[in-house]
Amino acid sequence: MSEETAESGGAELPAVRRGRIVDFIESMRQASVHEIAEEFDVSPDTVRRDLIELHKDGLLSRTRGGAIANSVITSPDRELRIRQQLQESEKKRIGSFAAGLIPNGGVVAFNGGTTTLAVARNLSDHRDLTIATNNLSIPFEVPTHAVRNLYIFGGDVRFSSQVTVGQASFPDLGDPGTVHFDTAVIGVGGITSEGFSVSNLGEAGMMRHLIKRSTRVIVVADSTKFNRPQFALVAPLSAADDLVSDAAPPEALRTMFDELGIVVHNASPA
Repeated sequence: MSEETAESGGAELPAVRRGRIVDFIESMRQASVHEIAEEFDVSPDTVRRDLIELHKDGLLSRTRGGAIANSVITSPDRELRIRQQLQESEKKRIGSFAAGLIPNGGVVAFNGGTTTLAVARNLSDHRDLTIATNNLSIPFEVPTHAVRNLYIFGGDVRFSSQVTVGQASFPDLGDPGTVHFDTAVIGVGGITSEGFSVSNLGEAGMMRHLIKRSTRVIVVADSTKFNRPQFALVAPLSAADDLVSDAAPPEALRTMFDELGIVVHNASPA
């Protein structure tokens, strides 16, 4: 008798239990290791082994301390707190690396998303930044000593992703074209040979405004975004000056980046 079968008293085969775990997590949307262990009367170690296998089989996605249902992962507008748990360590590395590309005293634009938020959190060594963003989480997460001025773009609020969607401009300026950024840090949902894309048409339009008005464009995206098209095309690959990811892009994309002169930064573990 295997260790797993013995632990469950021989009453249920691991394959059967794993199928029931998938159903349980789908019904709960997400669950911790402790919750799963309690539900199925097995040890946390057994649950962790089950989640590893189920993640490998693509039946759910593991997070730190638990798992998330595929039905939640594939939703374009999944809740921000769930999105923050996906590729968490990869986003931290990307955030740390990309922050190092931003000079002190500059004017920086950030669009919405958890990867750009990771960049903002890593600005502790910076000073005198002017930041403009539609990311409603950044004012509460960016180190305050790094910021001279911070502006939020107006527009409709998307509560699921904590962003505003509207013009990348400020009404009191009269002419929106007067807004200029030294650097735009752009998080995207998909990267293909066609370009960078996101799930929301309105946000794609705002991102194009940010890119057009920026001297340097740094795209930040974890490696799950490669060869993953989304609904709304933001811009062609040539719009970026730098790409920061947690792994090297697939060969075909890497060739295109090289041909376009885009600097690819690999924030993989040391």
